[in-house]
Amino acid sequence: MTRLWVESQLRTYPVLVEQGLLQRTADILQSEGLSSPMFLVITDDHVDRAGHVQRMVKSLEAASLFVDTISVPSGEASKSLAMAEFLYSQLATRRVRRNTVILAVGGGVVGDLAGFVASTYLRGIRYVQVPTTLLAHDSAIGGKVGVNLAVGKNLVGSFYAPWAILMDPETLATLPVREWKSGMAEVIKHAILGDESLFQELGYVPYSEYPGPERTEDLLTRAMRVKVKVVSEDEHEQGPRMLLNIGHNLGHAVESWSHYRWSHGEAVAIGLAVEAHLAVLMGVLSPADRDAIQDVLTRHGLPIRAKSVTYEDLRSKLEMDKKNTTSGWTFALPTGIGRAEIFHDVPEALVKRAWTDMNDA
Repeated sequence: MTRLWVESQLRTYPVLVEQGLLQRTADILQSEGLSSPMFLVITDDHVDRAGHVQRMVKSLEAASLFVDTISVPSGEASKSLAMAEFLYSQLATRRVRRNTVILAVGGGVVGDLAGFVASTYLRGIRYVQVPTTLLAHDSAIGGKVGVNLAVGKNLVGSFYAPWAILMDPETLATLPVREWKSGMAEVIKHAILGDESLFQELGYVPYSEYPGPERTEDLLTRAMRVKVKVVSEDEHEQGPRMLLNIGHNLGHAVESWSHYRWSHGEAVAIGLAVEAHLAVLMGVLSPADRDAIQDVLTRHGLPIRAKSVTYEDLRSKLEMDKKNTTSGWTFALPTGIGRAEIFHDVPEALVKRAWTDMNDA
């Protein structure tokens, strides 16, 4: 088993990665001190049909633990205040108490939604992240939970650390190819941010589909180490943690504008490509490194352009980005392979030029 530790102001919690982990859920929770008279699984209908929840439930029931399950519709539309209110009502009906443990089993939508509900119901109850998508290796770490508003992503939320993160690489074998590629955008992001050797490997050997549990565990571990280091240094995104948002200013804008027809990873890939060009225009990244970033994204089957989208389409979404201040726009940009910096007061004219250079050619 791979074990990483995330240091939080509230608690230090483990990230556990192991093949077949779901079948041993009860033993692992008990060994981590997570006893409870009730475990409540929150998942979505897609994950429920894949059989991952059933393996967890079987393990818990075999240990004579009480477990209940709530399933929400899959997709970004469930990451909403309306769905949070639905879950609050379900928790009240099922007499959930502060000693209940919520198990958020699914992708980033389930993790963000269930974590937000856990952080606010009864002013906070314990929860465990159980990501079942490649994309969620990123969103599960760091305790950022929340929901979307119609005007933008993740505008309502909180920082609320989980008590543990459990990830079984075998769950990724069932991912559709498009979802696997989408998750690789965040793996590539972590390589750009803090692991040059991983980036070079991804350039030589693209992983455009699930490569098996052993290789997947290595990819997950290396990518998560980058995020764990950053989050442990800056839990509440006051400084260095903003680096994790490389590709996300434009990525979130594209994703929101498209009403989530672009997946999160696809939109982030476009953001990474365009923001790398923005970094070149600002004189902080070499054209060779920009080209390398765009090449790795392309080799993984990810888009780097959205030619049907104009800068004017995105402008209102960019203005809503929560990293911005009243004095200007803030971007985390790559400054080399394995390095990034935060730039405040980035001129809008350069952002527009970067987008049009990439998408009007």
